[in-house]
Amino acid sequence: MSVAIRLARVEDIDEMQALINRYAAEDRMLERSRDFLLEHLRDFVVAEDASGFLGCCSLAVLTPDLAEVRSLAVLPEQSGRGIGRHLVLACVSEARRLGLRRVFALTLVPEFFERCGFVLTSLGRLPEKSASECPVCPKRFACDEHAMLLHLDGTIPEPLGSSEPVGYTRLFLGVEPGGQSPR
Repeated sequence: MSVAIRLARVEDIDEMQALINRYAAEDRMLERSRDFLLEHLRDFVVAEDASGFLGCCSLAVLTPDLAEVRSLAVLPEQSGRGIGRHLVLACVSEARRLGLRRVFALTLVPEFFERCGFVLTSLGRLPEKSASECPVCPKRFACDEHAMLLHLDGTIPEPLGSSEPVGYTRLFLGVEPGGQSPR
């Protein structure tokens, strides 16, 4: 079956919310309210085939230079079909169209984003995110996500150094997610 990626519509919100919040209940992403999804609907793309909704993803523009891939979610039974990759590449394509220079994602699955061309980096290299949104994130005291960065001009971002912290909790609080001191 052929998979199509298209802009999200109002009628997609219930399926988007159910899928995103299903993963949020497993602590794999942030929960999204119906109001949030409606307010940010123009940021979202969805994947579908003849059977219907398969997944979603959004591109949030943070600055004239930088956007974040957010809320990437694919139905578990559709995993392994390349749907997530197509959703991410649609967001990257939109970032290029908008004239942005960099796209990043915070993820628990850095290997997936590496296969999409992103490089593991420190959240400290993304102050636009770490200074504005991370301090109010519900996971700020237990952030276990990895920052992945893609330069749209084809240059390779500087990779994460061996002594650099990953995630907000390690970077700003100096502790491991869960409150333990780093060793």
